[in-house]
Amino acid sequence: MGIKLNKSRLESYLFTIISCIFYALAINLFIKPNNIVGGGVTGIALLINRFFPWGVGLIAYVLNIPIMIMSFRIKDFSYTLRCLIVTTILNFLIDALVFLPPMTDNPLIGAGYGGVFLGISVGINYRYNVSSGGTELLGQLLITRFKNMTIGKILIIIDGSIVLFGSLILHNPENVLLALIMIFVSGKVSDLVVNGFDCIRMCYIITAHEEKVASELMKKSSRGITKINGIGMYSRKDYSVLMTAVTKQQFTKLKESVIKADKNALVIIINTSEVLGKGFK
Repeated sequence: MGIKLNKSRLESYLFTIISCIFYALAINLFIKPNNIVGGGVTGIALLINRFFPWGVGLIAYVLNIPIMIMSFRIKDFSYTLRCLIVTTILNFLIDALVFLPPMTDNPLIGAGYGGVFLGISVGINYRYNVSSGGTELLGQLLITRFKNMTIGKILIIIDGSIVLFGSLILHNPENVLLALIMIFVSGKVSDLVVNGFDCIRMCYIITAHEEKVASELMKKSSRGITKINGIGMYSRKDYSVLMTAVTKQQFTKLKESVIKADKNALVIIINTSEVLGKGFK
């Protein structure tokens, strides 16, 4: 057990460093050379760096200090300490790798590749439950005060304001589009890092002919099926809800099987981020 725990911690530390390297490369190879101001504390640091000859990492680290102080008072101490360590490593690497030459002078390509590198970094952080501080941590802190808001909405407001403010200061309306492209690519890539390329779909099939539908499904697929008893609240009739999880490749066969067995069945499809258990992970 101790060996497994040590291996798990070692893996977490290793990938945290890799995450910081990808983030620092994104800043120095693609984002900063093409004058792209994205969201987050790093976006503010990039904006300040345009007017003052201080390192982007140093500026971001200083801006993170009040956020860390708030976190120590509100959040768990060990979690905040991990955030502080990651923030220190990240911002050190941003300034340490500043000597690297830009990979492109095309802002659009810079936004695309910058988003890919940022997405890899963010995805690794989510996968190993670490945070590099910044607006992500600030959002977690603010949601304790503004309970009617979601963290997603808070981050959109904060990061959107930074992007718009940066574009106004730089007199560069193109920056808004470039930042949106970078954020979009980053989000897609981080999802791939966290969830992988396998798209698992949870299927709920509401039918009055559960035996026929289940039999047809099991002929075409090796996936298990769970039956849940239900009642139509309008008709007051008894129905069965069949629940199963299938891969993207199996989904077409599932639709064909359901239509063949009961063309009046209601099928609800939900994209699932992860499924654990026999036949999956």
